[in-house]
Amino acid sequence: MAVLSFRRKVLILGAIIAVLATAYVLGLVFSPARMGRREAETPLLPDFNRDQRDLAAAVELSGEEGSLKLVKKGESWVLPGGAREYPASRSRIDAFFQFLAEMKRTRVVTDNPETWPDFGVGDEARRRIRLLDEAGNILTDIIIGKAATGGGDDYVRLGESNEVVLSNRSFNYYFNVDDKFWSYLRIFPEDLEGQSLMRISVDSEVIFQEDSPGPLDYTLVLDAEQRSLWRVAGQPQLPLDNAEVDLLTNNLTNLEAAEFAAAVDRAEAGLTDPAARILLSTQDDKDFRLLIGGTAGEAQLYVALEEGPYIYKVSEWRLKGILKSVDDLLEEQSQE
Repeated sequence: MAVLSFRRKVLILGAIIAVLATAYVLGLVFSPARMGRREAETPLLPDFNRDQRDLAAAVELSGEEGSLKLVKKGESWVLPGGAREYPASRSRIDAFFQFLAEMKRTRVVTDNPETWPDFGVGDEARRRIRLLDEAGNILTDIIIGKAATGGGDDYVRLGESNEVVLSNRSFNYYFNVDDKFWSYLRIFPEDLEGQSLMRISVDSEVIFQEDSPGPLDYTLVLDAEQRSLWRVAGQPQLPLDNAEVDLLTNNLTNLEAAEFAAAVDRAEAGLTDPAARILLSTQDDKDFRLLIGGTAGEAQLYVALEEGPYIYKVSEWRLKGILKSVDDLLEEQSQE
């Protein structure tokens, strides 16, 4: 009987513990604080994916350091201004829109307009993001105020609302009014790949501040019989390191500028009599000629495509990756 009594007590205690544990878990899940937080953690822009993202024809950013506007033309985005529009980075804008779609409010801080200045979200606030439709109507007006204590999130108010809310992330990364941040700076066409090249001709007198390769004058071609092998035209016996040539072709086709050179013409940029010409020929008989001109500031040079509409500033370190001597492309054993 004593053993049965002991077992009964153990079972009763186990049942009580299970009930208490269940009550504790349910209390956590359904507590007023947690329920309130769950209710508050909703998308900052609930209709953004369905409506505003497709309707947005312009983005306006304004802040302490100035303002910037992005405009949609067809399926592309541009940076308007001055005598010429420049292409904007679609991938950067897509990432920005995804950021807005995923942004949430963690809690409502106040709905009293008299307290707006305390959080930096009054009508006079400088940090602002606006999305507009084709007619110029405001789809979304996001006023970004002060950062919360500890950083990592911001006080935010939507222009049509009295509520000040706390975001779950900071806007700082995308709140950038520098043209360079939003520009599409890949120089060659987006569909040009290193593996599509079959001929590279280099004629260069470029002198870098350090580690200049010296005068370059050579042509690389794919072997007529072994299409995976590169040769030096006129010197087919030289054993090229195909890995190095593949790296060269990728550096060429993916060449990216630091920024557009909007304030100079081709003569001023030294592109009418360039220091280097690089001809790329593809396996489907397309030619692209890259021109490298004069110095464009600290450790940068002016660059353009011969038939291209834009002049770029390109960092020296990127150009060093495409202005390689034949010796740099040889197999190590041959160099020794």
